[in-house]
Amino acid sequence: MRFLLGILFFSCLYSHSAAQDTTSMYHSDTAIVKKEQPGKAKQFKKFWRMVTEPAKPAQQGKLYAFPIPLFSASPTVNFLYGIGATGSWFCGDPKDTRISNAQIGIAYTVKNQLITTFKSAIYLKHDDWILYGDWRFYLSSVPGFAPGTGPQTDVLASNGARFNDDPYANQASNVQLIYYDYLRLYETVLRHVIDKFYLGLAYHLDYYTQVQDKELNLSAPVPVTTNFYNYNIEHGFSQTGSVLSGVSVNAIYDSRDNQNNPYAGRFAYVSFKYNPTFFGSSQNSSTIWLEYRDYADITHNHYNILAFWAYGNFVTSGVMPYLSMPGSGSDQFGRSGEGYINARFKGEQVMFGEVEYRRHLFAIKNYPDFFGIAMFANMNTVGAKETNVKLFEYVDPAFGGGIRINISRVPRSNLGIDYAVGFYGSQGLYLRFNEAF
Repeated sequence: MRFLLGILFFSCLYSHSAAQDTTSMYHSDTAIVKKEQPGKAKQFKKFWRMVTEPAKPAQQGKLYAFPIPLFSASPTVNFLYGIGATGSWFCGDPKDTRISNAQIGIAYTVKNQLITTFKSAIYLKHDDWILYGDWRFYLSSVPGFAPGTGPQTDVLASNGARFNDDPYANQASNVQLIYYDYLRLYETVLRHVIDKFYLGLAYHLDYYTQVQDKELNLSAPVPVTTNFYNYNIEHGFSQTGSVLSGVSVNAIYDSRDNQNNPYAGRFAYVSFKYNPTFFGSSQNSSTIWLEYRDYADITHNHYNILAFWAYGNFVTSGVMPYLSMPGSGSDQFGRSGEGYINARFKGEQVMFGEVEYRRHLFAIKNYPDFFGIAMFANMNTVGAKETNVKLFEYVDPAFGGGIRINISRVPRSNLGIDYAVGFYGSQGLYLRFNEAF
């Protein structure tokens, strides 16, 4: 593990400067060998200046971008690798405009899954408008866990087989997976109303196609049914795909001093979403999302931050497709519920909470936020009609921690590497941009 983290850290440092030094290799075919060593020295000097010289003031329109290799391990993907990049910028004067951020990634897993994402949170000039985007395209798979939280969720519907949540164990679980192609298009537009309060509308599309339920075997002497199959039969959904298409009304209060890595402030979000069949949804449904985040600077020097995060996602009418049901990890950046895979717990009522302690550890004179750590604990609880599980009847927690490396001072962009452990042998290693929330 130490070797792996070392490789990731130094590859990040190299990727920051390598693109700026490639042209020297093409000036002369005979000079490549001679210029290789000076090139390395030049890269080191650039990095040294970056961490020792004072940070320059924030500039409107300047792009603070950083590419890194991607790596994670979870029960869904086993091991994932790819390339990603984060970019932050100010659309207006930094004195009266919050920083914007966008993240893009493309990754492949050892289970032959393709995952591409583009996610953005853009604050326009004077913070008059906020644009939230969440676009995804997957060729992927997910285990068909039963709805709810608690010990019954990892059992297949009819044959008693149990899922293995441990990504490091020998897994003969490919037959337990639901394979699918997935397109998500979410775009939210909010207008400033008063103070730090915004109102807006959004369009949401979740389109699942080419769905294959590998465990299902209706022709066996004793037919094997699955949670996915039984849910679709009960509620009249197709076994091969589903569509959730709708609009939402949204309200946001945002007093955070920085969205990438807040030191202070609050964030509250309410969204009511309606998914009618005349918009293309498989069935009519509606949901409400309630979210709150808070940040306390314990020592008033941003070296000790206590952060809180909670949200609830509730079906208020109709029935949702199985793969689109509210679940853990359903926030925009999919960072809630570390220690478990996304949608490990799902149902008509979902609640999540996390508390995180962020500690500054190591500083260089002109780079006070260079290195730190984070420790966190979270919990998931789900209410589900299909399994007769009530909200808070079972609470599944997870615990973890990680390191933080500041990769860009002006936008406060951190590279985070976390390890988390949950129940049922579940665990995960996560590499990501910026804080979880």
